[in-house]
Amino acid sequence: PLINYLTAARAAHELGDAEGRDELLRSAHESTPGSKFAVGLTQAELQKSAAQWEQSLATLLQLKSSSPRHPQVLAMLTQVYEELADWQALIELLPEVKKRKIFPDEVFGDLQQRAWIARLAQAGSTADTIWADVPKDLKRSPKLVAAYARALIDGGPDASAADKAEAAIRIALQQTWDDDLVLLYGLVAGADPARQLVVAEGWVKEKPNDPKLLLTLGRICLMNQAWPKAREYFETSLRLQRSAEVYGELGRLCVSLGETERGSEYLAHATVPLPALPLP
Repeated sequence: PLINYLTAARAAHELGDAEGRDELLRSAHESTPGSKFAVGLTQAELQKSAAQWEQSLATLLQLKSSSPRHPQVLAMLTQVYEELADWQALIELLPEVKKRKIFPDEVFGDLQQRAWIARLAQAGSTADTIWADVPKDLKRSPKLVAAYARALIDGGPDASAADKAEAAIRIALQQTWDDDLVLLYGLVAGADPARQLVVAEGWVKEKPNDPKLLLTLGRICLMNQAWPKAREYFETSLRLQRSAEVYGELGRLCVSLGETERGSEYLAHATVPLPALPLP
């Protein structure tokens, strides 16, 4: 009877009959002593399949309380937490998931990285506290460093937070070159933009034909109100690689310098929002 009821419940689920599904699951439980876990596992799976994430979570937590190491329960919990964007709960579950080898190493690594990046995106003013809890090996990931730096930047106009973001990006780039971090470095308004310019110009000596680094240098020059130098970096970047961001930066700089016609031509190719930066 148990197998028949569970199969009938799956059939009702496929037909979209949630009420009939739940009634059949109750009958399955009543039909066979000791079937509570098997019925609950099926119920959680079907609730998850129907995107009933809160209901599935409640069922899975009941199952976990009676069988905390069950691999299928742990695997489904990771998915439900991710769908509910409950990143803290997922992070707290990850050590057990890793210990039980629920996923292959590569899949687990991607899951862990996604969870911490999303958690940092929610950080606000607590970015430092959350970053302190990030596993040491993950702190070397450019994507995690970028998430931490963005959390600091988005936390508000705090000069010390911007300086922390600048330092984190600078140190990470000294270890691993990453295009996203390079671009982010040009958006950090630290307390000492002149020093940022010196640092970035040191990098360009080694990578003179890196269009993203040249875009970043142009932006840092804007922070330093070095208008001719900023224009030179933007124009060099554009010659190496056409991008909407460079067109936008060069266009608004030319307009601010009084070259309205040329600036408008550049701006016609700018299809992305631009950061707030000083202009003439």
